[in-house]
Amino acid sequence: MEQVDASDLPSDKDSTKFFLLSENIGRRFPFTTVPVEILTPNGRRLVQDFRESKGEFLGGGVMKSDDYESEAHNNPNALAVRQRLEMQIAFMPKSEQLKMSTQITSEWIAFEYALVISITLYGFITSIKWDQIDYIESSRKGFLGQETATLVFRNKKGVVNVRKIQSSKVNIASLKSIASACGVLVK
Repeated sequence: MEQVDASDLPSDKDSTKFFLLSENIGRRFPFTTVPVEILTPNGRRLVQDFRESKGEFLGGGVMKSDDYESEAHNNPNALAVRQRLEMQIAFMPKSEQLKMSTQITSEWIAFEYALVISITLYGFITSIKWDQIDYIESSRKGFLGQETATLVFRNKKGVVNVRKIQSSKVNIASLKSIASACGVLVK
């Protein structure tokens, strides 16, 4: 995946929904802050790249999304990234493949002004301003300790999109509490 230059990114600071860390120092946060170290190396790089345009990092977590993966699978640029990565992995020893697998995990990353979804295997990144999210709803999933969150948001053209992500109960709870603090309706 190529390096993202923050100066080329549109700023999300015109959002009306946000949670500024700088204005809440010394107060108890309505969510658990998460260290950036919990993210994959790709996620940490995205935080560094997006700090200027999307504000400070509030939290993030590992996720899976059939919805986003199929969207990425239909994108020729994203598919080329995946194929290149799979070719690199194919010739690595098993121990190196395992290390690499920790870098290709998909994740959600919450910033002050936006939620970023990274489908890392595809190099597919979606940024959604908190303003664009109508609501986030979660439900139990069949696997023990897993939940599904449904993101209902409007794209840049105002068209409603519905995407599901799966993650641990703790990750989904963290996403919901951050979204709520940023003014998003949580069901």
